[in-house]
Amino acid sequence: MKTFKQLYEVIKNARSFHLNIAEIYNQLITNTKDNRAKLLLRHMHEHELRMANNLKNYSLINPAKVMQTWIQYTPEESPREVLQGINLTGILDIEEINRLGQQVDQYFSNLYQSIYSSIDVVEVREVFENLKQIQEKERITLSMASNSLWDM
Repeated sequence: MKTFKQLYEVIKNARSFHLNIAEIYNQLITNTKDNRAKLLLRHMHEHELRMANNLKNYSLINPAKVMQTWIQYTPEESPREVLQGINLTGILDIEEINRLGQQVDQYFSNLYQSIYSSIDVVEVREVFENLKQIQEKERITLSMASNSLWDM
């Protein structure tokens, strides 16, 4: 179902999503005994906090006119819906944690791409182009961190 929201609402929801995912990662850190898994989860937790902070900054630096632009998009899913099919109550290994991070990154890539593709306002497209680029850089960083843990 498509709906309309102002850009600042979409950014606020994405920021909240990142903070919720960060909290899930933090809970998983306390559940695991594997030090490599803890390292990766801490990296992912910090990643989500950085992304939430980036979105907060986007809300502050973009002109109100841009942030109040109405856009049509597919509503976001909840963090639990995105992570469906992953056992979040047990102890996860590196592979499961990596898959978890990939699912979250894919969600945001798809969200940003769908909004970018559906909007004609240049200033708003720039916001989502930048967010897509930041997300891609973070995805690469996560992949490198995950790969380095396999070498330990």
